[in-house]
Amino acid sequence: MPVTFQGGRLAPVRTKPRLKLRPFLTAAPAPLASVDWYSKVTGWPMFLNDEIGDCTAAMVSHNIQNTSTYGDGETVTVTDDDVLAAYSRVSGYRPGRPDTDRGAVLQDVYADWRKTGIAGHKALAFAEVEPSDVAEVKTAIHTFGAVGVGMTVTERLMDDFNAGLGWTRTGGRSLGGHAVVAVGYDADGLDVVTWGQVIRMSWAVWRRAVDEAWIAVVPEWINDTTNLSPLGVDLYGLGEAMSALTGDANPFRPDPDSGPVPPGPAPRPDEADVALARSMRQWLQTRDL
Repeated sequence: MPVTFQGGRLAPVRTKPRLKLRPFLTAAPAPLASVDWYSKVTGWPMFLNDEIGDCTAAMVSHNIQNTSTYGDGETVTVTDDDVLAAYSRVSGYRPGRPDTDRGAVLQDVYADWRKTGIAGHKALAFAEVEPSDVAEVKTAIHTFGAVGVGMTVTERLMDDFNAGLGWTRTGGRSLGGHAVVAVGYDADGLDVVTWGQVIRMSWAVWRRAVDEAWIAVVPEWINDTTNLSPLGVDLYGLGEAMSALTGDANPFRPDPDSGPVPPGPAPRPDEADVALARSMRQWLQTRDL
């Protein structure tokens, strides 16, 4: 049955503070020529995105599916009600009120995933990927298992999807913003999950249609012994930056091989402490101590 496009991804708000992933990839190895983080997932729900513009929350829920599958070996699939609750919380959507179905900003959905979670599943941190840098995009998918994608869907892209074709060409009128999750790639393109299935997107379409991309670090993707991602990315540094941005505690322990964490600055003494120290110094001087 053909899917009717439901515009649900609002334009990114570039003035919002955010973390960039690139500074934390300095130790990451070169990405593999091809990656598949999706074939073990046996089914991808629609998550209501054929009825309402909840593509951002649906995208996060598909991300949870594939990273839980490849991280823990057990697929976590949330419910439609869980996705609806997340979308409503971020966007203000009220079921039965079509006028409130306005979509959501992808960054806000990631922030909610980290802070509140979906069905008890929370991201530990998230950061923005530079979509114009294909090498960085590949490294991000290779390293974190998935990249959330903000894109513009055109009439041709929608027609090709409904015809069972991959996304190899754009064209036609813009239908609006959409969110998908990239879960694999090779030299010819990417594998993305949208509207309940995995489809191919060429790199040419990526360059034309995509204007934002994000990664999330999820608990299933962390080695319990080293507290590092599978490829040794500086998660502690990412957590420190997230802590500085949000005021929340760093969710990651430092790399055990990196040595002790340097102490912070000593607390500033108050006036009573200064007076006591001065008195003790005078007392010691009178006794030649």
